[in-house]
Amino acid sequence: MKIEMPIEWHFETRIEVRVTDLNYGDHLGNQQFLAYAQEARVKFFAKFGLEELKFGGISLIQADAALVFKCEGHLNDIVCIEVAIERISSSSFNLFYRFTNETKNKLMAEIRTALVCFDYKTGRPVPLSEEALNSGIFD
Repeated sequence: MKIEMPIEWHFETRIEVRVTDLNYGDHLGNQQFLAYAQEARVKFFAKFGLEELKFGGISLIQADAALVFKCEGHLNDIVCIEVAIERISSSSFNLFYRFTNETKNKLMAEIRTALVCFDYKTGRPVPLSEEALNSGIFD
């Protein structure tokens, strides 16, 4: 699988691999990549005063995720996660994540997640709010 990654990145953060992030192969477990992506996403949203359940007056739900693994991470490695956003419809957008193992100076993973504006009471998608659109996150 190939994910068409963006050229421009809007945010970055770093996470140090912890012992609890390792699997029986003694490297970063595959499930941790999505957990790290969520950590980066939460920090990215906070930069604009947004949260996953308070995204300009609406909530978000993750509709899908695509991951391509490139190299391992080990205990105490520093992982840089870059984030970019791309609006794809009136109620959804993609977030892209580029994971780089700074300790090994290698690309670790490329990830794309699709997020949908969602009303948890009705169980249905809703449009992006004006507040979210005006937050600057899509600029």
